[in-house]
Amino acid sequence: MDALTDIIGLLRPQTVLTGSMSASGRWGVRVPPQPGPTFYFVMEGCCWCGIGDDRPFELRRGDCVLSARPERDTFRSDPDVPVVLSDDAFKERHRVDGEFRIGDATAPPACRIVGGLIVCDPANADLLVGLLPRLIQVRGEDDVGERLRWLVGTIGEETGAARAGREAVLSRLIEILLIELLRREAASLSPHVGVLAGLADPRLAKALALIHGDVGRGWTVAELAGRAGMSRSVFARRFAEAVGVAPVEYLLDWRMALAKDALLRGDGSMEEIAEAVGYRSASAFSTAFAARVGGPPSRYAGAVRAGAAR
Repeated sequence: MDALTDIIGLLRPQTVLTGSMSASGRWGVRVPPQPGPTFYFVMEGCCWCGIGDDRPFELRRGDCVLSARPERDTFRSDPDVPVVLSDDAFKERHRVDGEFRIGDATAPPACRIVGGLIVCDPANADLLVGLLPRLIQVRGEDDVGERLRWLVGTIGEETGAARAGREAVLSRLIEILLIELLRREAASLSPHVGVLAGLADPRLAKALALIHGDVGRGWTVAELAGRAGMSRSVFARRFAEAVGVAPVEYLLDWRMALAKDALLRGDGSMEEIAEAVGYRSASAFSTAFAARVGGPPSRYAGAVRAGAAR
């Protein structure tokens, strides 16, 4: 799992709680599009959840959902209840004691949901979406192992408490939960196309570990195939089918991911960054970077910071 550890380390994910919603009676809301993958935890009761255009499915207390591309996620008391957009203005009109409260205001809450947005370093935030299937669902009663069960339970306890440092603790707990969910997906029988699918195959995982372990090396398909114990043609085909790109393309993508992170953090001169990611000169690196990222490395960090400030 070294490649997964490398990617998560590069992303430095943190979680920002997007709020708590309680509901009773008949109700339905559509979550506004979110700028990144989002967790939803059912802390009390039950509801029906729809991710994108999929048919709604029931969630109960203790269940957790991770939506990789939250654009039209919905929650309702029943599958056929119409939904309203829960934008900022709607939430403000329905805020009670710091919580978003909808449905029958005269009845005690029958359902409570907490949401959390995963925020990554802007240099490579797109890597996380590439790692994730569109939906990861964990049932409270699933046999997911003690660690996941403990994490979901502890997140529920921390959410309901008014302790000092609550936001920081929840952010770290959800970060660990994210890693555990990705491990679980990688170990599943049919992970979606991407790095997780590559990690699910021991021989492809070895090749990914080699690339990550020496990104500056001029790896060839034949060399990676030999180290993975496969023929060149079989390795190239299986790598592309599982990961979604050819081995050399993945190597170049990972080089650029590391370079973007170094540029954004000011870690070294252009010559040092170029050498670290496998280029013999700053000019060769600059040409490759501009071709793959869309602009020269000399202006990259400023452009990212300007975009984040808008």
